[in-house]
Amino acid sequence: MKPTISGVSLALLMAWMEAPASLAQTIDQPALPDHGFTFTYGVTNVQPEGFDWSAAFSVQNVNFDFIPTDSTAYADIFSLSDFGQQVPAQTGGVNLSYYAYTESSMEFWGGVDATGVQVVHPEPLHFFPYPFSVGEMHLDSLSFSFSASGLSVSRDMRIELEALASGTMLLPGEISFENTLQVAHTQFVEDSTVVSTGAILIEGIGYWAQDMPLPIAQTYTYTQIVDGDSTVLFVGAEFLVDVVAGQNPRGTAVLSAFPSPAQHTLTVIGQAGDWIQVLDVQGRIVERRQLQSARESWDVTGWPTGVNFLNIEGSATTRRVLITR
Repeated sequence: MKPTISGVSLALLMAWMEAPASLAQTIDQPALPDHGFTFTYGVTNVQPEGFDWSAAFSVQNVNFDFIPTDSTAYADIFSLSDFGQQVPAQTGGVNLSYYAYTESSMEFWGGVDATGVQVVHPEPLHFFPYPFSVGEMHLDSLSFSFSASGLSVSRDMRIELEALASGTMLLPGEISFENTLQVAHTQFVEDSTVVSTGAILIEGIGYWAQDMPLPIAQTYTYTQIVDGDSTVLFVGAEFLVDVVAGQNPRGTAVLSAFPSPAQHTLTVIGQAGDWIQVLDVQGRIVERRQLQSARESWDVTGWPTGVNFLNIEGSATTRRVLITR
């Protein structure tokens, strides 16, 4: 079974379909397009086992924008990273995490949460090693301090990985990835202030494919630890439904928009000359304009609050954005 993901670059498709035998049990540094990715993950409250997730059912789909650092508002602060990952926060807004990809590892440089708290690592946490093969383990840790809400916070972070097996990953929609590495992961983050100490423990199984910057599927259990008492916050899993890469085969429609939620300005990336319709949830046209360049900043203060849809006229390519005030 071959990958059937729309909008992926031709180079990545060739890599996935014709991966050499040497990659069968090893993940190396990914070759990522400069333009970034837009991911759609299906989220479920069950945890499939093994490499066959073809029967998994998505409770909801969530879009993750994986964009070049220099296109984000915090490019100067995280200048040593390559990409910022935008993830919708459960309480609203967007969390940003920054990563770099070197020959030796995927580096985690910190991020900015939905409330605006900036956590900048003095050095990277080596999140995933390259190369990484079946039977190998990886451990890394980082301790540092930062300020939040007027308090000095001491943070201790640890990550432990173990590459368990390699196989062909089967996802819903007849999507499959050969040479996928199954990795057990444990992440621990503890924050201490003068008034309290709390920690989050994340445990699960991730499935990594060559030239993908994030797992194509993963299970997770989040446990909160406060003063020695632990509480399971939630248990679930997510799997790749679609991905649009910055480099696309000729003739493929290109459209991405971020951030979401947006308040005042929306960055729109597409093909110059394309006509874009903006529609509200009732399907009424809010705005219609032609892209004059491949990357533009749009004023969205006149758009209705809530969900809006951007559509390339004459195509089925649509992106959803949330407008807040």
